[in-house]
Amino acid sequence: MLDRQTFEDIFREHHAACLAFAVHYTGNVHEAEEVVQQVFLRLWEKRAFIDITGATRSYLLAAIRNTAISNWRKETVRQEKEQAAGHMQAADMPVQSPVWELEKRYQQALELLPDRCREVFVLSRQQQLKYHEIAEVMNISVKTVENQMGKALKIMHKELRDYLHLLLLLL
Repeated sequence: MLDRQTFEDIFREHHAACLAFAVHYTGNVHEAEEVVQQVFLRLWEKRAFIDITGATRSYLLAAIRNTAISNWRKETVRQEKEQAAGHMQAADMPVQSPVWELEKRYQQALELLPDRCREVFVLSRQQQLKYHEIAEVMNISVKTVENQMGKALKIMHKELRDYLHLLLLLL
């Protein structure tokens, strides 16, 4: 059982880290504050049943991750229902889902890759070919394929790092 003093100690020790993690996940400070508040409120409400014997921070971060995903899904469903009911926003302000934005940014990042690098990346990630198969198709060495994939992944990571939280939500 979690007593008041222990709860307050946990809150003081972990609140800042939890908030930073939630901001990373939600991309929005106000949503992050809401998620952290929900997690700590739930922790307090279920204090009689919760026994945190392991790493408290890991428990809290997992709860924040799950709450953020749940809130995002609920909001997505709410928006879809609202649109289906004919309550769409004005035509000059289309609703863009995070998934659509991620897809758009992925295509832009793909276009930034040099031609050979992009071809290797597409054959590997989209066509699911193995490196030796790519080498045969492109008439290049396996080592060249490895180098081009390393270059492609580095560029894609750099270009899509701001969208990592969306990828994690979709998993």
